[in-house]
Amino acid sequence: MRYLRRDDGVFLNILKTPVQYTPYSPEWLNSLGDEEKQAVAGGLFGKMMHESGGAHVSWLYWRGQRHILGAPPIEHNGSAFVLDCGRGPFVVTAAHVYSQFLSDKKAAKRIASQIGNLSFDLEARLIDSGHGRGVDIATFRIETTEVSELKKAVVKGVDGTWPPPPNPGESAYFGGFLGSQRVTIGPNKISFGLHGAMTPVTDFTDHQIRCRLDRRYWVDVRGIGLPLPGYDVGGMSGGPLLVPHYVNKQWSWRLAGVISEAKMLPEYEVVTAARAHFILPDGRIT
Repeated sequence: MRYLRRDDGVFLNILKTPVQYTPYSPEWLNSLGDEEKQAVAGGLFGKMMHESGGAHVSWLYWRGQRHILGAPPIEHNGSAFVLDCGRGPFVVTAAHVYSQFLSDKKAAKRIASQIGNLSFDLEARLIDSGHGRGVDIATFRIETTEVSELKKAVVKGVDGTWPPPPNPGESAYFGGFLGSQRVTIGPNKISFGLHGAMTPVTDFTDHQIRCRLDRRYWVDVRGIGLPLPGYDVGGMSGGPLLVPHYVNKQWSWRLAGVISEAKMLPEYEVVTAARAHFILPDGRIT
């Protein structure tokens, strides 16, 4: 079997009869064999899709001084994104991330919180939280000018009925900022690392979407190495689960869910998201 390597890193089987599809269209991608698909995922197109999906994800971070003198500070982070369903933007994260913030705030003498580099009082900005109603989603007010300061791409939602989740086997992007990659690099200066991937959806219910990870098909898109089994992915919660959307020869994203849980145990690796249809256009949670 012979392959032709193109400048963009895509391998094409030159013995295969050419298929008249637009390169990188869903039809073209589906016409490829497994090895060819892995080559595309590891090339320029795969990197572009990862960077495009990751541009929507931001970090939530808070730090507080405890009431007990000399005790180590409270310090936690999660993930979030800005969503606009046609009635103005608002911030979305997991409800359990917000609940952790409230718990930490009670234990702190004082606490400061932010989204990205933007000071952001989560409690004062709250629109709604599904905590206690079985929906792991929380939403918060944000001004349009603040979205510009945040310098993150806005996830576009719908002012109406959400589209159905992706079918099992269809790919989705997930991304978030991990506590294990949070590094203090100076006074009042912290570095975060984005952890993201594209993987097929395994199954879904009326409440959740699940992506079981299968290492047999993993591709190191960025060339920095793949995480080992058991890698700590705490902090992923609150990030978006995005589905690639192809219209007029252009790729974009639609929201499928909000990451609720991520596990990378040696025997079981999975990302679970609360379905987006619980989010109303004004930010309230049904």
